[in-house]
Amino acid sequence: MHTEHGVSMSDRVKIFRQFLTPPLSKFHYSNRTVQGTTIQSWIRHNGDLRQIRILQSTIPIDTIVELTDIETGRVTDRIPVKGDFHFKVYVFDKQSSPHRLIYITSPNSGLQYFLIDGKSDGPLREFIDVGIDEALEKLRKEVIKASGIHI
Repeated sequence: MHTEHGVSMSDRVKIFRQFLTPPLSKFHYSNRTVQGTTIQSWIRHNGDLRQIRILQSTIPIDTIVELTDIETGRVTDRIPVKGDFHFKVYVFDKQSSPHRLIYITSPNSGLQYFLIDGKSDGPLREFIDVGIDEALEKLRKEVIKASGIHI
């Protein structure tokens, strides 16, 4: 493992490098908004990479996050969290893979979460944004409603 931008990364994430500069001129492009989520799609009917989707969503959070001591299990602090979390979800469908490759980012914190071969993972961080877990859970529900994609 190594660290990039304060985030410990595994070699598994390197699989996404193949999508840095796909030949988009060979794809059909569409753009739509569903329930506040913007979905950009690039689709083609030949080649291994068949579809690329970028979903952009803003998730409002207004909650109280409880911090728990790992050893005792007791709540040590309650922090009010109110604001918007912005996410981009990158979804890649390949003919050679039965599972989608999914990569979730946020502008302030970078990589949040990814799925490879149906297995989810995320970076190990020195600091975690308070409220990010709640925002990611809401994002999962929004993406399913807007696109049918399970993240």
